Amino acid sequence: MRLIGLLAALTLTEVLSAGVADNPLKIELISEAKSIAAGKTFSLGLHLLHPPGSHSYWRNPGIVGLATQVEWEMPPGFHAADIQWPAPQIVKMASYEAQGYEGETLLIIPITPPNNLSASTATITAKVSWMCCGKTCEPAVKIPFSITLPVSDAASTDPSTAPLFQKFRALIPRNDPSWKATVRRQAGKIILTLKSPGMVSHPSAMHFFTADGQVDSNQNQQLEILSNDAVRIILIPSETTPEHSVSLPGVVSFSTGDSKTYIEVNPPYERGSGL
Repeated sequence: MRLIGLLAALTLTEVLSAGVADNPLKIELISEAKSIAAGKTFSLGLHLLHPPGSHSYWRNPGIVGLATQVEWEMPPGFHAADIQWPAPQIVKMASYEAQGYEGETLLIIPITPPNNLSASTATITAKVSWMCCGKTCEPAVKIPFSITLPVSDAASTDPSTAPLFQKFRALIPRNDPSWKATVRRQAGKIILTLKSPGMVSHPSAMHFFTADGQVDSNQNQQLEILSNDAVRIILIPSETTPEHSVSLPGVVSFSTGDSKTYIEVNPPYERGSGL
């Protein structure tokens, strides 16, 4: 039950007119580099500022919503990697819980120039599509944002933007080899078990964010504390969950005191388990 129907109900003119001027979400294309050099990867960022009560969506929004997307126009030989997404939050779309962002976030995109650059500057344009939802949903499709960077023999970092990249790069979930995850299907549910030598005895606010929509984002998740440095999360499959998924990709978030931890997991299903 995603909001694809909302976009489909709008004419192309209506969607395109819902641009920067009319949209509550504020977006800026910024660079971590002050200057760039041939063959040296640097990072651009989509800086998102949501007004109070509004949100946009993660790479998988859950059962409602549309993820922020970008199409690039760059000089020949430039290559954009995939978006590096900070850990998502639980957001509310009407009565539904989804996966997205409130407040401020930064979507980071590594860019690699070619090994030879003859121009003195490089202009990069991001055509960004997003859905910003609050009391209503405001779509925007392929809104252009451009940035021009000088080319030099040695790349340099912009001190005005570097702290923001550092802050949100630390929120990108990563695989932690000390965490062991297993998953199985049982009685119409998905059972995710996590174990780590450093597992706290009473983690709070532990939540699994589904990266491919297998889990229903609007259903409560049941947390069980086990006795062997492990926890179990009981998840409800979504209506579109394939019967024979190979693994369960996603992000586990939990709090200990004032700090939060974000672990990327993708355990294979135990053989023989099924819904």
